[in-house]
Amino acid sequence: MHTLWKRYVALLENDLSTQIFDNVKNLLVCALLFAAGTNTVLGQRDLFIGVFASSVAGWGLIILSSLLLVLNVSDGIRRLSKLRYHLVLQLLMILVYLVIAERMVEIVWGFRAH
Repeated sequence: MHTLWKRYVALLENDLSTQIFDNVKNLLVCALLFAAGTNTVLGQRDLFIGVFASSVAGWGLIILSSLLLVLNVSDGIRRLSKLRYHLVLQLLMILVYLVIAERMVEIVWGFRAH
């Protein structure tokens, strides 16, 4: 138990919590952008400024958020690959990322519906 505690403290000294919160924050921003893009594509409303059609802006947001999400997940996987038992952590992180991202899209859609 003492060895695990020492490893945990060493990870905290190397800014583990900052890296985790940064990755989660980036994930939430990507999910919000994705939800906004899909809501725009499905809603087919006129945009305020009217420079682009709403479908073009919506698909642009979807593509941008997807690219940012892949970049964020790959950065997290790269960081986890340096740790012990990295394969299990990578699979768990991918699963958690997908569940949280899907849930965030549902939450934003729910807010937009009311």
